[in-house]
Formats: sequence, structure tokens, C-alpha cells
Amino acid sequence: MAEDAITEDPEARYLNRVERRLRVLETLEKAGLGLYLPPDARQRKAAIDMLARLIARQRELPRLSRDTLAKAASDLEKRLESMQKQLPSDVQYRNRIRSNW
Repeated sequence: MAEDAITEDPEARYLNRVERRLRVLETLEKAGLGLYLPPDARQRKAAIDMLARLIARQRELPRLSRDTLAKAASDLEKRLESMQKQLPSDVQYRNRIRSNW
């Protein structure tokens, strides 16, 4: 009965879906692949926020808190940023990524 309550909670379902997407991104990273992120920080944030919203189902969006969407966007950003080391160095330079990997 407790599991039914969890699966009925839209935030729990959404976060579970985000975790599954993060595992796919982790698999891609392990395979040596990376996703290109826009060089502009505002564009990058907007793209990641859009991805977090697109993962949600339309009927869930009104029920999701801003904190939940922000947590999902933060988790996605961490995973996508870690994938940047897989990109060629000229792309990293163009993106002005100055991270020590």
C-alpha cells in the first residue's frame, strides 16, 4: 500500500523518470560520448531547464514544485557538465570550459 502512494505522487514519479534519464546519460559518458552544451551560460541554463521540463508529463507540470524542477535541472546540469570532457578540445575551448578533469 505504501508503494502505491509513492507511485501516485507526481513528484516521485517525475524524479524517478529523471533518475532513469541520468542513468542513460551516465551510460553514454562511459561509452566516451558527450552532449554538446551551448557556449553561453544563459543558453546552457535555459536548455537544461527546458530539458527538465520536457521530462515531465504535461499533466504533472502543474503539480511539480519549483524546487523539484530546480533539483532535476541541477542533477542534469552536473551530469551534462561532466560529459563535456568527452568532447574534442576545440569544442571545450569554444565553450570556454575551464575545468580540471
